[in-house]
Amino acid sequence: MTENLRMKKCLAVFFCILLIVGFLKNGAYLQIAKYSEYVKQDANKLDADDAITMTTIESDFSSELFGKRQLFDMNGSLLRGLNIRSYYSGNNIYVMDGDYIVSSSPKTSTDYELKEIKDFNSFLSEHNINLLYVSTPTKYLDDSLFAEQFGIESYCNRNADYFLSRLDEAGIANIDLRKNLIADGLDVKDLFYRTDHHWTVPAGLWATKYIAEGLNQYCGYSIDTSIYDKENYDFTTWENCWLGEQGKKVSAAYVGLDDYTKVTPKFDTSYTFSTSDGKIKGDFSYFISESTFNQDKNIYDETSWHYAYHRYKFENHNVKKGNVLFICDSFGHATLPFLSLGVHSGNSVILRDYNLQKFDLRKYIVDNKFDTVVVCYAPFMIGAHDNEKSANYRMFTFK
Repeated sequence: MTENLRMKKCLAVFFCILLIVGFLKNGAYLQIAKYSEYVKQDANKLDADDAITMTTIESDFSSELFGKRQLFDMNGSLLRGLNIRSYYSGNNIYVMDGDYIVSSSPKTSTDYELKEIKDFNSFLSEHNINLLYVSTPTKYLDDSLFAEQFGIESYCNRNADYFLSRLDEAGIANIDLRKNLIADGLDVKDLFYRTDHHWTVPAGLWATKYIAEGLNQYCGYSIDTSIYDKENYDFTTWENCWLGEQGKKVSAAYVGLDDYTKVTPKFDTSYTFSTSDGKIKGDFSYFISESTFNQDKNIYDETSWHYAYHRYKFENHNVKKGNVLFICDSFGHATLPFLSLGVHSGNSVILRDYNLQKFDLRKYIVDNKFDTVVVCYAPFMIGAHDNEKSANYRMFTFK
């Protein structure tokens, strides 16, 4: 027996002992009685409020589990020690070398997405409103890495390739930021957090320059894109400071903590923001919640640092032209604030957050006199409509 195999077996035995101790310590074995009642009950004779469900049993077990957080981290340490990279595949979480989390996407026809965006483009054209589609990168550029590293197929980039080719055929202006990434000689991993599916704030700044170029090329804008050059910004970095949304599902002990970089313009800015508290005057810093950068909070309970940047409706007093509606996913939190530097006014919408039976997107666009609509989506939004249970099911429903 090799020393490495002996160590792995010792770790496994040690972890099993800890589980048994925790099981006895918190009385988790008492849930067996509840399970017995669950099996024996006649659900047809019980009111819904009185019935025992597996969800209730699992919830009670989880909430009462002794040392739950410690066990979670121990499990992560064990997985790391055993170099198990696809343990959380049921949550579509796979860990590459360097503790870099990736997810797969199923194949889709793109038929629904194409039909909806063509219809949306026709509506906008009737009202002399520009449409620009922007495809952001995801955390890998080559789908084959899944088959090579995890033995499964992912179609994330192939779906995007096919959809963008169909947009070209339909004459709909679009930008593929993956091409810009390659042309700039960047490593896609440097644009994303290791423990989160979102891109970083510097990546949002980088991408916005190309979105502004697209507005100039396709929508008649004249944005001075030099305002997005890195030398015009201050970068403040915290190292090993927070845990991303995916990292919280697998533990910090498994993948470690992420770095975070805040980006702010060095030049003067002046805005009026429309918020739930009314109209507020301020500068670019109002987009940022500084309270997020509190490292005294528990990493599992704190708000995701990605959302430190907000998507306020704005009026930029330093720019005279351009009124843009930015239809986006959550990547937009690190994008809209920078886009605001190049246009006079705008707002953003994440369609999954709206009841589309009550919110009339098209009426909203006309009533607010937007001259341009930018749809900016990550590739994994394509095909979400294939699954009614997906949180992103309605992202391409432009009604």
